[in-house]
Amino acid sequence: MRVRIGAAFLALAFSASADQASMDVGAELVGTCKVNSVTPVDFGDLEQSAASPDRVSLGSVVYWCSKGLRYTIKVDNGLHSNKGTRRMKGQAATNSGEFLSYDLRPRGTERDRGLGPQYPELFEMEAEVKGRDYDPLSVGPLRDTLVVTISP
Repeated sequence: MRVRIGAAFLALAFSASADQASMDVGAELVGTCKVNSVTPVDFGDLEQSAASPDRVSLGSVVYWCSKGLRYTIKVDNGLHSNKGTRRMKGQAATNSGEFLSYDLRPRGTERDRGLGPQYPELFEMEAEVKGRDYDPLSVGPLRDTLVVTISP
């Protein structure tokens, strides 16, 4: 009887077989761009005079894009533009119907490849108002909002 049981176990051991398969492991990094911070354009207090000076102010966006990702930066014309001219609108009862035109010039690259989140980049914009444009305006705050888009 012992011989038959041993032979049966031996037969089972040889009749079982192993199999294997390959399993892929993968991931895909999705390219993205993120804004870290914004420094607004602020012309400060504009004082009118017989010959008001032009005023220049800088604004900036600190951002990053995924490493190697091609991106572009676009700045819209703002909330109060008229025929492509950027304008700030009066915010007080004294100047609510008035506008102050301003020019905006990028001071950086508008197309590039991202360096990754460890290496944030700076995109600066130089804005200018002309003294002759704010001389005839009424007293009060003026505002506009620009949208800066950084996209792959």
